Amino acid sequence: MDLKIIGTTKDLRTNTDVVYGQVSINDYLILVGENYDQYSIQRRKETHRAYSRMKLDIKAGALLPPITLAVNKSSVTEIKEVLLTNDLNNLQSKLGVPGIFSILDGLQRTYVLNEIKKENFEFKAEQKLLIEFWIEPEPKHLIYRLIILNAGQKPMSLRHQIELLFNSLAERLKESIENLEIFKETENKKRSKPAQYPFERLVTSYQSYLWKTPELNRNNLVAQQMMEDSVLDSEEEKINETFEKFVYYLRKYTELDINAFNKYSADVNKSNWLSLENVMTSFFAAITDFGTSTERLQRIDSSLKKLNDALTGGYIEDPLGLESYFSLIQGIASRKINVGVATRRLLFSAFKEFFREEGEKKLSDCWKSEA
Repeated sequence: MDLKIIGTTKDLRTNTDVVYGQVSINDYLILVGENYDQYSIQRRKETHRAYSRMKLDIKAGALLPPITLAVNKSSVTEIKEVLLTNDLNNLQSKLGVPGIFSILDGLQRTYVLNEIKKENFEFKAEQKLLIEFWIEPEPKHLIYRLIILNAGQKPMSLRHQIELLFNSLAERLKESIENLEIFKETENKKRSKPAQYPFERLVTSYQSYLWKTPELNRNNLVAQQMMEDSVLDSEEEKINETFEKFVYYLRKYTELDINAFNKYSADVNKSNWLSLENVMTSFFAAITDFGTSTERLQRIDSSLKKLNDALTGGYIEDPLGLESYFSLIQGIASRKINVGVATRRLLFSAFKEFFREEGEKKLSDCWKSEA
């Protein structure tokens, strides 16, 4: 492995160890492996003209901007111990192990490099890549790095930043939420059990949670920019706290999903209802829009507990009120109203009403009153 360590430093804001390295293009592609895009579930390969020009420049020997790699959690401790010894040869050896990284910044460049290699092009031996290795075990520091620091370096939508965040933390989410399974949109995978969600659906759910609305494609660009700015202006601890709260309610949501899957096992449309995008985005938006105080958050928790008890107790035939819900959705005048918008509005307002009543009002009644 032609990897050369050229320096080490710390990000003083997060106290993160950072190592700068230089590597040949062929060895870089070995380093990230064939599955280098496995954490980039939503971000697909771009095809616009800028990358065609980049391809020609690389073949001509152009020096690319540094690529940022995050060391996977399982290898962080070992590499940090080597850093303490200041043994650069050993550090070089530890960072030269293929498959222990995820790409934080440089996925599209990696696509282009890999494409050139598959064309049997011979890269120039002296053509090197600069690599920035982030050695960080704490999720909150990666969150800050991805959402805040990236925003100041290049134009990037909040949606893109959230995708990067989930790319890096997908494994940690699965570790902290039992039975959670995240799969790629490109896998065309059919849900066979509860708590299985496409990556895209978790991203939109978190974005809805941040914005307090299930309507993410807003016509008012000023309003959308204000929403994004309100997130980007947050301090690190606030961002981390918000993400941890989302994980807390995602855990509760998966519990509901598991119990509903079992309760409605005879009807696939009902058993999979909680995995629908409109339902998920509206639920998480309702959580933050309603949960503006400790007392209200307690109401939400109490509501969800009662709903789980109803799903597992067997004494209520239709705890989610899905017979009423599906009838109401079918009654939407599609020629006059956007069905998707109307569905999300119904879900959003009914979930808030359910929380407001602390689960005492049946969901079937919430659907009817909010329709």
